[in-house]
Parts: sequence; structure tokens; C-alpha cells
Amino acid sequence: MRMCARPRGPLAVELGEGDVVELVGMDGQALDVSGRRKLLLCRCGASGSRPLCDGAHNRIGFEAPPATGEDPDET
Repeated sequence: MRMCARPRGPLAVELGEGDVVELVGMDGQALDVSGRRKLLLCRCGASGSRPLCDGAHNRIGFEAPPATGEDPDET
């Protein structure tokens, strides 16, 4: 699995052969992402398909804060 935060967009998750991911929505229900090799996860909060990206970041001019390299759980 490889994850990459796009500067003005979603978190791109690339899945390798055999990778298993359980993606759970805000309602606590698992979303069926079986068979997908790439997931785009919303970071702007404006997607109508959360937790998946629907391109809303383009409409609202989303700019991600600069990466600090710090683990938020340790700050």
C-alpha cells in the first residue's frame, strides 16, 4: 500500500495485489471498495461522497496546510 497526499487534493491510496482495506464511512458502515486498486480520500471536507473524494476541492479552492513531518499523536 502506498499513500500520497496531493498538495491541493485528496489522499491517494494505491493498493498492491492482495492488499485488503476496510473503509468505514461516517455512519460506521463499511463501504465496498473490493477490487479497487486506487482510492482517493477526501481531505477538504466538502465532498458529497465522504470519505471518498468527488472533486469538491477544485470548486472550493482547497489548499492543504504545509506538512510538518511530525506525528500528530505525539504532539
